[in-house]
Amino acid sequence: MNQDDEHITQKVQDMYSKYPYPSPSADLTQTNELLNLLRIFELESNIKLKGKNILDAGCGSGHRITNAAEFFKNCDFLGIDITEESLKIANDLKKIKKLQNIRFLNYNIMESVKELGKFDIVLCMGVLHHLSDPMMGLQKLVTTLKDDGVIFLYLYGKLGGHKRMLNKELVSILLGKEKQNYELGIKLVRDLELNKFEYGWNLNFKNGKEEDSLIVDSLLHANEVLYDSIDIENLLRQSGLYGYSIFGITVGTKGLLYDSGVRAKGKLSVLQTNIAQMLKSELPLSRYESLNIRERYRILDLFYEPNGYTILGFTKNAYEKLSNDRLKRNFIKT
Repeated sequence: MNQDDEHITQKVQDMYSKYPYPSPSADLTQTNELLNLLRIFELESNIKLKGKNILDAGCGSGHRITNAAEFFKNCDFLGIDITEESLKIANDLKKIKKLQNIRFLNYNIMESVKELGKFDIVLCMGVLHHLSDPMMGLQKLVTTLKDDGVIFLYLYGKLGGHKRMLNKELVSILLGKEKQNYELGIKLVRDLELNKFEYGWNLNFKNGKEEDSLIVDSLLHANEVLYDSIDIENLLRQSGLYGYSIFGITVGTKGLLYDSGVRAKGKLSVLQTNIAQMLKSELPLSRYESLNIRERYRILDLFYEPNGYTILGFTKNAYEKLSNDRLKRNFIKT
């Protein structure tokens, strides 16, 4: 890493050392987003998770990955993070839940990944956009995939994150030269009543200390990059992956499965994008049907304004095994 990258990494590490995410407590339980994602993926696909070797790159305080390890007892999990304080909480959770199928390691993926080995599944959920060089970080993680491996990414959305970023800028200006004074920033956020959380931060915190971590991660973060579907393609094109599909998006405090296809009107059995509800007459719907997948992605961007994207990146062998029609409709070859 160059000096600028090292400086950014150190700032992020210092921030999470003081304010572990998603919680400084080892008893928070309402963190099942990752578990639900893996369960839906398994239900929809012929890619079963039993016996899989899974890496969580940037596991933080371990709340989400330990919930997944507790459910998928036949999988082996490795959680890595640059922050020792977060990993102490993760190891406490491991002990509390009496988990034998997970271990944690203090590790910086921006330096090297060679010692980690190869994995069936790599998770990098809400982490890549905080790295000093997201492109390099992704390229390194892709090298840890087995020949038929899959990587899960969660990236912040540019369109839906617009208001949050305005609030973040507002607080930053008021902080002036004290931008790393998180205690002052937290007080400003509360005084301005900006502690209204979107998806990923809308957790059932039990005290002010737990809320502090959510405030810092959402509105005082030392480094973050936001994406839309165009940015995502630019990122994934140079990743070394065979291709990718958007699996889901977050809008406000809700998660939606993502489908670029044209669906029938009416209520769906699960929360899911439905372009037919947006394009309610024949003319715009027929025009949409004539679009290529990249143009459809952009139309969905403009209608739904996601504040986050869950993306699945495939090796060639993994894609050839894929039986999920929805993900195949959404697939873009890099």
